[in-house]
Amino acid sequence: MDQALSSFALLALCARMAGHADQYQRIAQHVTPLLDWNTLPGQAEIHGIAPLVNQHLQAAAVAIPTSAQQQLRGYAMHYAHQSQVQLQVLSEILACYQAQGIPALVLKGAALSALIYATPGLRPMRDLDLLVPAYAAERAQALLATVGFTLPPTPMHGLGPDHHHLAATKRKHQGISVSVELHHRLNLEEAGRPTRRFEEFSERAQPFSINGVAALALGKEDMLWHVYRHAFGMPLTYEPLRLIWVADLVSLVEAWLDQLDWERVRRVYPAAYRSLPMLHHLTPWSERAIERLQLRVAPPPRGIGIRFDGWPRYTLAEQRPKGLRRSVWDSVFPAPWWLRLRYGYGPALTDYWRAWSAHQRMLWPLVAKRAGLHLRHHSQHHWRRLRQRIQGHLRTLRSKAERV
Repeated sequence: MDQALSSFALLALCARMAGHADQYQRIAQHVTPLLDWNTLPGQAEIHGIAPLVNQHLQAAAVAIPTSAQQQLRGYAMHYAHQSQVQLQVLSEILACYQAQGIPALVLKGAALSALIYATPGLRPMRDLDLLVPAYAAERAQALLATVGFTLPPTPMHGLGPDHHHLAATKRKHQGISVSVELHHRLNLEEAGRPTRRFEEFSERAQPFSINGVAALALGKEDMLWHVYRHAFGMPLTYEPLRLIWVADLVSLVEAWLDQLDWERVRRVYPAAYRSLPMLHHLTPWSERAIERLQLRVAPPPRGIGIRFDGWPRYTLAEQRPKGLRRSVWDSVFPAPWWLRLRYGYGPALTDYWRAWSAHQRMLWPLVAKRAGLHLRHHSQHHWRRLRQRIQGHLRTLRSKAERV
């Protein structure tokens, strides 16, 4: 087995909050062929799951080199402190907004760390993400200055069609840089659906608290959809899949098996529901989840761990070392596991072709758009050169006429 894929498989097994016997047995099996531990902690950090890897390797009672163990524990301690600081700052923001009458929904990691994970430090966060009504977004941004944030020097992003959140703001607190992004809509490029705003989620919001301050998060089914789309449905040019997003989805489902309205999930968010059997090949579902959801666990698809490396994630110039044929193949025929998860289809052969067709419907309009832009640029360049030549001839003729 390729070393990189072996490391990915071990990390993927740790991408969940609650462990179980089958998972730990698989971890022990994957530890044996892992010959190089030097890069594993760093890879776990890149995927955002270093604290989870530390937890599950200890629970599985596997022997790992001391240096790797120390690195993983160091990451776990760092994120325990960082999350404590981030949530303290978040509670200050929410208290400020409540005093000013601005409603807000806590998104992604900050909500999941409080609602799903045993301790917040198990869920590292890059940013604090909040969804606010569009009419209040710029006022909410300005209020961040009153709780210690430095507003960006450039003008704030407007609420036009190309922006779904305002410019990130930052604050330093107890040695930790805390970044906040205020969203005024959830723009996850879901085919056939417009972007969704605060008002569409507020009625189903679920209450919780952060350091004693009242908070609201997306409703359970809406959160499952949002976590799925953020993990697998982002634009093709965005960063590759990070396993922390897998951990969010798996942990949410396992924690809320009996609380989620599965009929609503199937009806309103079918892609999220269809993707669930595929996650079993990254980190295995518990027996209870398989039984409760009647998941069809099929043989693993080809290419698990191979990310999308085609166009437009990488330009043709960046892919030139692979050669044109390989670049086209990677763009048109990505790994089957990625296709099924990206477009929300299950394990059957017909599901693969549905996913592949969905990929073509996504890919070729981008090709046509890019080609159109290139041709338009070429045409504009051509006519600009022609105009310059004509103007040059006119100047020459004028100069000759003046001499006569």
